[in-house]
Amino acid sequence: MNGNAGIYQFRERLILFYKKQEYLLLPVLRFAVSLALLLLLRTHLGAHGPAGAALGSTLLNVIIALVCSMLPPGYAAGIIALVMVWDLYKLSLEATAICVALLLLCILLYFRFVPRDIMVLLVIPIAYALNVHYAVPVIAGLIFGPGTAVPIIFGLVFARYVVLVEEKLPSMGGTDAALTGERLISNFRSLVDGIMKDRELIVLVAALALTAVIVCFIRHLVMANAWIVAITVGSVLELAVLLLGDMKYETNIDLARVFIGIAVSFLLAQVFRFFAFNVDYLRIESTQFEDEDYYYYVKAVPKVMVPVPSMTVRNFSSPGYGDADYDEFAEETPSDSSADGRH
Repeated sequence: MNGNAGIYQFRERLILFYKKQEYLLLPVLRFAVSLALLLLLRTHLGAHGPAGAALGSTLLNVIIALVCSMLPPGYAAGIIALVMVWDLYKLSLEATAICVALLLLCILLYFRFVPRDIMVLLVIPIAYALNVHYAVPVIAGLIFGPGTAVPIIFGLVFARYVVLVEEKLPSMGGTDAALTGERLISNFRSLVDGIMKDRELIVLVAALALTAVIVCFIRHLVMANAWIVAITVGSVLELAVLLLGDMKYETNIDLARVFIGIAVSFLLAQVFRFFAFNVDYLRIESTQFEDEDYYYYVKAVPKVMVPVPSMTVRNFSSPGYGDADYDEFAEETPSDSSADGRH
């Protein structure tokens, strides 16, 4: 423990800094997530849109992200969804209809009842673009319930749908072509088949959704190192399902990309565990007490407790010290790390 005191002190300082600056950091985080999503939409759809489309203006994207940063995640998600629908409308009526149907399904079936998981839906497309989407079900399973698998599924579907629309646009006739009713139906069927018959998406959705449920289950088990076991099992499960799906459905996944993505995601999940849940299993205590009706047997696992030194600066007038008006003497005094209710 003494050898790792510096790491734990850094952890406590970072947590204290976040708590003090939370009112500033949360809007910055919402701005970063919103801008990243808008830029991803611009990357995949902006080049195909007409001049003046919402996704074509960097300044407009920044303004929209700033507006989203001042709103709750649910309203921010709604604004980003409207931007996506508007720019899809500029590109393809069929693509817009399918997107609206997916959004309505998402809202009516899930987010109408569990709005807290909207952040998972927003983060998944960004993580997918960075190849660290394997970390999302593990971390979400640690802090949310098994229902978090639903926003993970919708997030992956939206991410893949945008890529599919980008691939299909050149063969859909463009925005200036006079599309007949038969051509519209053909384009609509092509997009629906592209989503429903995407075996790689189906295997990926199965792997990440199952991982979120299993991680949540293991995390709630009464056992030592439950979080570490949950992260490890979740990462191995993702790899196993992807490999089995590739062998059965011939999805032709990039094994090197998958291995790298899961390895990096495993490290990210461990970093999250270190900051969100860090206990000392060597000092487990068992106690019991009773009331009029029951006997209670409790196992207590203490958090890691490391005092965080703080710097107190004292100024003394010192006319005898050369040209200096005063010297600063600093001494370290341990702060009570339990003052904020956290160790």
